[in-house]
Amino acid sequence: MTETKKRPRAGWKTLVSTALFLVLVGLLVWYVHTHWDEMSRLLSLSPLTVAELLALGLCSLVINCLYHLAILRTYGLRLTLTDWMGVVCVSNSIAFVLPMRADLLFSAAYYKRVKGLAYTRSIAMGAGNIVFGVGFSLVQILIALLCMGLIDGLWPPLLWGLLAAGSACLGFFLFLSLRAESGLRAKLEKHRLVADVIRGFNALLRNRRLLWDLLWCLMGGNLTHLLTSMVCFQAVGMPVTLYEALFFSSVGWLASIVAIVPGNLGLKESVMGVATLAVGALFSEGVAVSLLDRATMMVVYLFMGAVFALPVWRRFNRGQAAAAVGEKPANPA
Repeated sequence: MTETKKRPRAGWKTLVSTALFLVLVGLLVWYVHTHWDEMSRLLSLSPLTVAELLALGLCSLVINCLYHLAILRTYGLRLTLTDWMGVVCVSNSIAFVLPMRADLLFSAAYYKRVKGLAYTRSIAMGAGNIVFGVGFSLVQILIALLCMGLIDGLWPPLLWGLLAAGSACLGFFLFLSLRAESGLRAKLEKHRLVADVIRGFNALLRNRRLLWDLLWCLMGGNLTHLLTSMVCFQAVGMPVTLYEALFFSSVGWLASIVAIVPGNLGLKESVMGVATLAVGALFSEGVAVSLLDRATMMVVYLFMGAVFALPVWRRFNRGQAAAAVGEKPANPA
């Protein structure tokens, strides 16, 4: 009796992501077409504006790489430029074309193959990156909303409600994480992967030197995003104040962490459109700003990703070959 070969079926997450991506792309194309008068401004940018955006994008990339380097150093790894800057550039390039945080999967696989870093530590690093970024963004949104209220007399209840909900969720996550490591240790022993991730994440939280390093990186990175937002809004004909740019750049960052479609295409634009509506501007202006910011970062990361693609691939292959013959990585952690 011969066995019939079963064809591998695509996972439901992949199917949902692909379907959602196609729907969002279709809606975005339709929206740009129906609002071409506003969107056409993006094709007539001055050389100075383009240069400013690319310079700010490159600065943001470097700060992002330094941020990841600060976390990786806590694991005692000896890192080359390719190991930290190269991997960040390549993984972020992947994020523009693949969904479901494929960039994090690639980074985890690289550090496991090349440096022997446990997958749980990579997951903890990714979780820390999101939590630290979310916390900083919520603080910035609070400052921006206070400025809008005290200076402009604008107190949007929806935005204040969302800020309160986001802060509560973040606080609950931190409480649960710290409590789970001690109070729920017996239950977590059955799920070693979860326990290892929580322990790794909490170790990052307790590292004061690391937190200070990350704070400086977050301040530098968010200042760059702030300036980028101001340039983008100026380019689409909607000058904004410093605190308004602070609000929009923070909202844009928060929208970027939900990576269920490649590059969050359509999702980030929708969120930015709603954010501009909430403060009395046009939905189309938020979409145009988001598209311009996306184009800037895509150009920067795809260019730098192409520069580092070959060195990263070579080191990954060497690590894979070493694992195949039973050799240990040069610096396991």
